[in-house]
Amino acid sequence: MGKNIQSLFHGMRVSDFLFLWVMFANLLLVAYLGIGNYQNGAKVATSQDNGEEIVAWFGDLASKLEANEPIQPVACTPMDEENKFAKGAKVNHWKNCVEALFGAKGPFEGYTNLLNPDGPAYSSKCNKHDLLTSGSFIFEKLTPNPAGPPGLSPMEPGEKLVSGLQVRLSLCDTGYYLIKIGEFKL
Repeated sequence: MGKNIQSLFHGMRVSDFLFLWVMFANLLLVAYLGIGNYQNGAKVATSQDNGEEIVAWFGDLASKLEANEPIQPVACTPMDEENKFAKGAKVNHWKNCVEALFGAKGPFEGYTNLLNPDGPAYSSKCNKHDLLTSGSFIFEKLTPNPAGPPGLSPMEPGEKLVSGLQVRLSLCDTGYYLIKIGEFKL
């Protein structure tokens, strides 16, 4: 057996050993990057599943509104179109709603940013200059456009929650591109 190994390496030069070492190092690097990409993909898939649950929750909210059932958290109750100009009418704002949803005792308190554990679970936009937004949920307001596709704008903290407000939920991925999860209407 020892003679077979000697004959195998007998005709090799230093450059051949260097080539084999570089090839082995490349294989290790590809395996390492592949495992990391697989793990990030699994985290993105889990975040998408969580996002689908958020869209389903808002779908249930709409059905509860139609049935005049109580809504929890109350901060997410939208104002009816006809009542929004009534004197003394209290309109809920997006900031209060989203904080109640992801805060303590909210339905999504366990949802975190899986790609960046230090990052927020939700943010106003996907921003390459703010690296912590990767992995966060992005809520965007859809504005109907009679001439083409609807206009998109970030849900600002002061946005008033009124019935009929259309919202798109997306996920900011590792490349800072939006992955559309779904749309819902208040």
